[in-house]
Amino acid sequence: MKRMPDFLTASRGMIAAGIILLGIRGPDALRLVILLTVIGWTTDILDGRIARRYYKQATWIGEREFVFDVTLIFSGLCYLVMAGFIPFLPAAVYLASAAVFIIYFHSKAITMLFAFPAVVLPFAVAYFNAPWAALLYAIWVVAVLLIDWQRFKGVVLEFIENARAIQKR
Repeated sequence: MKRMPDFLTASRGMIAAGIILLGIRGPDALRLVILLTVIGWTTDILDGRIARRYYKQATWIGEREFVFDVTLIFSGLCYLVMAGFIPFLPAAVYLASAAVFIIYFHSKAITMLFAFPAVVLPFAVAYFNAPWAALLYAIWVVAVLLIDWQRFKGVVLEFIENARAIQKR
C-alpha cells in the first residue's frame, strides 16, 4: 500500500502513452480513449486520497503529479489530432502558444487555463462521434462531483489563488 499512490500517479503516464498510440488506430479507438481517460482521472482521485490518508511526505513521483496530469490531458489532444478529428496546424499553434505562456509565466494557473480545452475536447468529440462514450464520461464527471465536491472546490480555489498571484506580478 505504501507505493500505491506512486503507482497510480505513474499509471497516468502509461495511460497517456496508450492514448497517444491509439491515434494510430484512428477514429475507431475513440470509445477506448474515453474509457482510458476516465480510468486515468480515477487514478488521479485515488492516488491523492490514499496519499493523504497514509503518508505525509511527498515522493519524487508525488511531487510531479501535476506533470502526469497534464500529460494525460494533452495525450487526448494528441489522439484527436492523430485520429483526424482535429487538424494538425491549429493544434500545433495552440500547443506552441500554450508552451510560450506556460514557460513565460511559470504558473500552474496558466497551465490549467490552457489545459481546460484539452480536457473538454475528447468529451465534445465523443458527444458527436461516440455518444455512449460521452454519456459514460458525463456520468463519471457527475458522480465524481457528487462524491467529492470539496476536492473540485479546492482545485477551483487553487486556480483562482494562482491567477491572483499572476496579477500581482
